[in-house]
Amino acid sequence: MQTMLLLYNEIYMGKQMKYADEHLVFLKKYESMPRKELCEKFNAKFNTKVSALAIKQKCRKIGLSCPNSGRFKKGDIPANKGKKGLMGTNRTSFKPGNSPANTKKVGQITYRADKLNHTYAWIKIAEPREWKMLHVHIWEQANGRVPKGKCVIFKDKNTLNLQLENLMLVSRSELARLNQKYAHIDGKLKETALQIIKINQKVKNVQQSHTSRQSN
Repeated sequence: MQTMLLLYNEIYMGKQMKYADEHLVFLKKYESMPRKELCEKFNAKFNTKVSALAIKQKCRKIGLSCPNSGRFKKGDIPANKGKKGLMGTNRTSFKPGNSPANTKKVGQITYRADKLNHTYAWIKIAEPREWKMLHVHIWEQANGRVPKGKCVIFKDKNTLNLQLENLMLVSRSELARLNQKYAHIDGKLKETALQIIKINQKVKNVQQSHTSRQSN
């Protein structure tokens, strides 16, 4: 696990890239180029050391299409159009118990974007298809299972910063208050903001209890 995290941080945390307008123009110009080749060309052009994975993520974030992604483009016709039923078995068909060559192994990481286009890392934790958000998995490895009603968030809001010290456990109600009152606070102060929220909640509970006793 530690080796995997170190490798991940080497890709993202140790060499974060701030993209200028000229970088984005370059990526858009060579949008159709395979990402590995684009990465080499980008690093040669700007004298950088950005990984191919980082280039791929950046292209996806700014809405560039990935070459050979397997998705149909407008006007494309499926190869099986007009054919009915399923194709019969052949010598390349999978037999019971066999797994495709591209099946992810336990411990492998993949990246998925949510509806808001935030990219999260996921890790396969068990067969056949049991996955978990990597930041949650990292927190649980250090602290135990996430309690019911709680969630793990990123202090600096960077969903690719998987350092344990950047992860924080909060309740759903605390998360709502953080987003309402401290949405733009520095990540280093997020723990302090959480403590303020907890104190305010305790004060509110005491006041409500006192008022309730007086009314009775």
